[in-house]
Amino acid sequence: MPRSEFRPHALRQHRLFESTDLDETRERISRVMQPHSLVPFGEGSGRSHMDFVKLGRLGIGTIGFGSGMRVDVEAVDGYYLLMFCVSGAAEIDARGQVIKVDDRQGVIRAPGESFSALLSADCEQLILRIDPASIAHNASFQALVSGARIQFGNGSLRALQDQLKLIASSPELLTSACSDTRVGANVESLLLNLLTVASVEPALPHARHATITPSFVRRAEDLMMASLAAPLSLTDLADTVGVPVRTLCGGFLRFRQTSPMQYLRQMRLERARDVIRSTPAGRLISAIALDCGFTHFGRFSQAYKERFGELPSQTPRAR
Repeated sequence: MPRSEFRPHALRQHRLFESTDLDETRERISRVMQPHSLVPFGEGSGRSHMDFVKLGRLGIGTIGFGSGMRVDVEAVDGYYLLMFCVSGAAEIDARGQVIKVDDRQGVIRAPGESFSALLSADCEQLILRIDPASIAHNASFQALVSGARIQFGNGSLRALQDQLKLIASSPELLTSACSDTRVGANVESLLLNLLTVASVEPALPHARHATITPSFVRRAEDLMMASLAAPLSLTDLADTVGVPVRTLCGGFLRFRQTSPMQYLRQMRLERARDVIRSTPAGRLISAIALDCGFTHFGRFSQAYKERFGELPSQTPRAR
C-alpha cells in the first residue's frame, strides 16, 4: 500500500540554522550531534538546514544538505541514533554492512559506533536521538541495535515511525509536548515503549543476554572512579586497561549500554551532585565542577540539567 506524503511541518518551527557554508554547517550540526566530516558531490543548491527539538530524553530533528553529501562519523557521541529519509535516499555503511535507507528502511547506531553515509541531493533525514539511560539494561534492544537495519514494514516499528511522523508534522501536538511537561512525558514514553516492544517483536534469535562483566570493563570503571578530576582520554583508558579502543567500546556498549566516555561523564555528574548536596552554599559550584573533571562550567550546567532535571544551583545544599 503506498504511503501518504509526509512533510515535517512542525519541526520547521524549530529550525536551528540554514547555511550555504560547509564549515558552518559542520560546526552547527556538531553542536547537537558529534564531530564529523562532510564532502559534497554532484549538483544541488548546497543550502543546508537542521531542525531539532528535545522531548525529555529524546531529540527529534531533520537534516538536509541541498546537494549530494558524504558524511563520515568516527563515533556516535554518547547516544543512540535512529535515522530514516523524509525524502530522497541514502546509503549507510555500518561496519561493512551497506544499508539502503529511505522512507521504508532506516538505520540505528549505538554510542561509540562509526558509520559513513552517501546522501542524495534531495535527501532529508529524520533523526531520533535516544539517551542510553532511557533503555538501559535492555538486552533485546541491544540485539536490535546490533542488526543496524530498521525495517518499518509493520508491527511496532511501523507504529514508531508513524508516531514520529505525526509529531514532526503536527504543530499543535509538538507545541503541546514542548510547553506542557505532562504531554511531553507521555509522548516520550510512547516512543520509548514502542521502541522497546519493537526490539522483542518478533523475538530476535541473536539476542545475547550479558551476565558476566569482563574484567577490562571493571578495571576501566575503577580507573574512572580514581580519575574523576583528571583528564582522561578514551585512548589512555584503553591503553591502561590493556585492550584496543574498539574492544573497550564494545564491552561498555554490551555490558553498560553506553560508551566509556559517556559512562565517565555520568560518574562525574553523580559525584558532582553528591558533593553539591553534601556541602554548604559557601562552596562555589564552579569549584565543585572543576574537582569532578568539568573544565567548562556552561557545558557542565547543561549536562547536569539534562541528567537531573534541574540546574546545579537549584539542587538543595547542606545546611
